[in-house]
Amino acid sequence: MKSQIKNDKRLAMQFVSLVVLAVLPVSMIAVNGARAFYGILAEPSGGNRDTGDSEREDDGAGTIALDLRTAPNGPSADTISAEAIAEGEDSLIFGVYDPDGEFERDRSLRLRHVYVSWADFDRSKLRQSLVAMENRGFQILLTIEPWPIAGRGDDLLASILAGGYDETLNDLARILDSLNGPVYVSWGHEMDQDLTERYPWSGTDPDRFVGAYQHVVNFLRRHANTELRFIWAGVLKEGSLRYWPGKEHADYVGMPVYSYPRWDQKTYGFIRDFRTTFQEKAKVVEELDVPLLITELGVSGSSDFEAFWLHQAFMGLRDYEKLKGIVFFYAKDVEGAWGSDIDTPDWRVHPDSIRGLVEWELRNAASQAPSGP
Repeated sequence: MKSQIKNDKRLAMQFVSLVVLAVLPVSMIAVNGARAFYGILAEPSGGNRDTGDSEREDDGAGTIALDLRTAPNGPSADTISAEAIAEGEDSLIFGVYDPDGEFERDRSLRLRHVYVSWADFDRSKLRQSLVAMENRGFQILLTIEPWPIAGRGDDLLASILAGGYDETLNDLARILDSLNGPVYVSWGHEMDQDLTERYPWSGTDPDRFVGAYQHVVNFLRRHANTELRFIWAGVLKEGSLRYWPGKEHADYVGMPVYSYPRWDQKTYGFIRDFRTTFQEKAKVVEELDVPLLITELGVSGSSDFEAFWLHQAFMGLRDYEKLKGIVFFYAKDVEGAWGSDIDTPDWRVHPDSIRGLVEWELRNAASQAPSGP
């Protein structure tokens, strides 16, 4: 009987996959025309990575040949913004962390994620860089990492609460004040992670973290006239709400959503899809009734698996009313971040897979928006 049930489940999953594979290309072609048709037929290139597909890990998901590529004469990412990027409440905002500048010209990814360590940054260069981003039409998500600064006390959070980092906060406030805004600001991300060896502000006393977080938010609000939208960005798991600073100090809840087949198989025994991971995290903060942002989205595996996982994710984005934006993490992770016994994942999927899906979603949203009074 158990064997029969397993077979039935396997057949059901195969049927669902076949339906997705049949419907998704048709819908992509219907919306994006030649661009999507070219993308579906194109050979996978494995993104910008140094290794080819033959050298990359087997993700255990089988071969699913779906991908989006840019047609040689198709519309560029520059041309879509005027017709498809909407500002309404129901429009998702898309962005990217892009240290290599791969998406420099992509206006559809209008939110740019910048990480800065407040212990080591060039004030002038950071200001120039952020101003230049705004001048090119992008909005900014600034993640401030509160690394300890020598000479300001051995206890990071206590020193922040005592004003020991107000000089640094004042420098950041002046930079933010030079921007038009709105600027999305995240401070002390992944505070609920049990990795104090990686982030000294993580896994600490919740009350002291909340106090430090509130101090930072209050200081920046007082000293920067630019509109700031604060993101409380945790891992989101059991116990995370102990670090919640309150709605008056957080406009959004941020979260990372990653898919790494080797990690999933090792940790859970199966590969998790986007819906499973996202809903698990969203459930943690459901009672807060706060808008959600995916501040880091990444998938790492074979080219076919990456494309399929992203396609499944995008097909269901409209199911999540509180989800307001997605920011892709387009870089290789920090060495050893996923443990010493597993390869460090590279989240740089083929850039045209990202472009194609984002533009498809924006066109879809634009087509469904009210046409006017």
